[in-house]
Amino acid sequence: MDKDNAKNIDNRLATIEGHIRGVRQMVADGKDCSDVLLQLSAIESSVQKLSKAILKNHIEHCVKDSVTNGDLTALDRLNEVLDKYK
Repeated sequence: MDKDNAKNIDNRLATIEGHIRGVRQMVADGKDCSDVLLQLSAIESSVQKLSKAILKNHIEHCVKDSVTNGDLTALDRLNEVLDKYK
């Protein structure tokens, strides 16, 4: 992964981490369950978008490079991951 992508991913992870801390505080403060659920939904959406970005990067760089070099094991690993992916 190149440095720009790594920085972007790190920023997204930091944002998700901040949201999780916020939800923990909401629970500790006894906030309304519907508000907590709404925040959890936003976190799930952020994680899904991050997963998609990482997957696209992996296909565009790692898998593409491996296949170009005649190494098909990256495709096998990608299929294994996708089988376990939600």
